[in-house]
Amino acid sequence: MKKLIALIGLAVCLSANAQSLFFSTNNMATGLRTLVNRAVTLQSLAVTATTNQLIYLYDGASTYVTAAYTNYTTFVTNQVTTFVSVQTGITNTYTNTVLYSQATLVAAATNATPPLLTLNVGANTAPLVFSTPLQFTRYLNLSNSVGGTTLVIGYDLP
Repeated sequence: MKKLIALIGLAVCLSANAQSLFFSTNNMATGLRTLVNRAVTLQSLAVTATTNQLIYLYDGASTYVTAAYTNYTTFVTNQVTTFVSVQTGITNTYTNTVLYSQATLVAAATNATPPLLTLNVGANTAPLVFSTPLQFTRYLNLSNSVGGTTLVIGYDLP
């Protein structure tokens, strides 16, 4: 009996942790926005639009910054050394082949992050339904190219 009660309690705890959450918008404007600000597993997505548009889903920010860094280029070159004797005034020139490293500073750059999912939604059509689970490890960002988007997402918390 004790084992049965423990199993029922475990099942209740697991079902409480595995609940699905939903997020819905109506007539979203153009732009980038954070839908869920934590790691989630996207279970379902239904999108309708009043005009043809592209929907981009990002795992985190849509841009990232690469910090400035030093790049080293190594190459073979000739090094010429000239020596003038103080006593005799004779000039000696030596040519040696050396391996030379040159440091170059590379400036910081802002780059676009590739979207995790891109959807092409037609105007005034049946809802585009996407039901393959996707894991977002940072947070769920959405960008749409034109306004008038209605969106319903279902997600689980990891």
